[in-house]
Amino acid sequence: MKPTILIVDDEQEFCQTVEDILRHRGYNAISETNPVQALDIIEQQQVDVLLLDIQMPQMDGREVLSRVMKSHPEIPVIILTGQSYNVPVAVETSHLGAFNFIGKDNLDITALSELVRQALEAKAKMDIPDNISEILQDIGMVAVSDVMLRVIGEVERVAKTNVSILITGESGVGKEVLAHAIHRRSHRRDKRFVSIDCGSVTETLLESELFGHVKGAFTGAATDKVGLFEEADGGTIFLDEIGNTTPKFQQELLRVLNNSMVRRVGDTKEKKIDVRIISATNEDLWKSIRENRFREDLYYRLNRYSINVPPLRERPEDVVALARYLLRKTYIEQGIPERVFTKPALELLKKQEWRGNVRELESIVTKLALFAEQERIDHTTVAHALAAAKPDSGPYVRDNRPLRDQVEDFERKLIIEALKANEGNRTKAAEALGVERTNFVKKIRKHEIKEHEYQ
Repeated sequence: MKPTILIVDDEQEFCQTVEDILRHRGYNAISETNPVQALDIIEQQQVDVLLLDIQMPQMDGREVLSRVMKSHPEIPVIILTGQSYNVPVAVETSHLGAFNFIGKDNLDITALSELVRQALEAKAKMDIPDNISEILQDIGMVAVSDVMLRVIGEVERVAKTNVSILITGESGVGKEVLAHAIHRRSHRRDKRFVSIDCGSVTETLLESELFGHVKGAFTGAATDKVGLFEEADGGTIFLDEIGNTTPKFQQELLRVLNNSMVRRVGDTKEKKIDVRIISATNEDLWKSIRENRFREDLYYRLNRYSINVPPLRERPEDVVALARYLLRKTYIEQGIPERVFTKPALELLKKQEWRGNVRELESIVTKLALFAEQERIDHTTVAHALAAAKPDSGPYVRDNRPLRDQVEDFERKLIIEALKANEGNRTKAAEALGVERTNFVKKIRKHEIKEHEYQ
């Protein structure tokens, strides 16, 4: 993912020049001539470095710097001054927290590029906590890539607060795992963590689940029900796929967030609650706002701080660590003999696109662990497994069938792929999969695999 550099200067032509320079050097450069709007951008999206003019008519750059340092101290700010060297400005802004400064007159492109590089390097170091190993062990997460270690650094910083958090990222990246991590590292860790998939239930049921209901509130409400907000009092509630909710529900949720009071469906009384809200989505909520499918005021209440989880394909270093962890987790949970991946097998896993992210990787590793008869799972077995698991077309779709059914289906496809690759030779196919020939033949019979399926 390209680092995002925000340029804030009231001169449009200067902004465009700097944008072009930084984009040519591989950065995602954006600009804003209005500092007030720039502050909104910082709240709405990831900004890695801020280039800030010191003198602007709408708001003084010192005020902007002060606000950014209070709300986002992790963002390095490079001050742009009208003079090549201005000692008073340098001293004043450094006291306010500026990373460095550079003169706008006869802008030195090489010096600017070097300052941005240094700022990004400093941010990367600051974003990874010194006790990262301890944190990972406490929250039970596996990560080795710098980008994910920085995400964990964000978790550690924001967990100590009470602000609402919006976690964004593709399906399967582990947004709920991250929400659990935030709860575990917070002062609420001894209270309940409750979660609900907002996109999987109807509006009426969602309101009942979250807010509770009184007897007779609707057809089927035979008794009073305590909602998840009340159950999570003092703790954390995780609202997954928040972008799939209806406008009516969003209005009800906004009311709860604004006054920290919850009213059960069908009741007239309200109850005070103390709950930390973490929500998640794989949708572009700004697009939903523009299409009038999501309330902008609710977005700002939920997104007091946002964390984006990058897809697995952008952090291949994590694939190896996760594959080893998931393999060990499977043989411990399933009570089967220990298995290990060979180095070539891990390299093959590392090269995959993983459209379903960690969820897809876990599915493959689990099935491999249950299928393998030998201790070492090699490159060939993994190659056949990936081919067998590949859908005909379209995006990765999560398989919600029972694990036993998935493994049976996977095993059948795996055998067919091995037979195809070895031109129907059962001995070679069995060897390729690390399976005894006798057992391999038994499996062919069990799955009623016919010759026409692999020839």
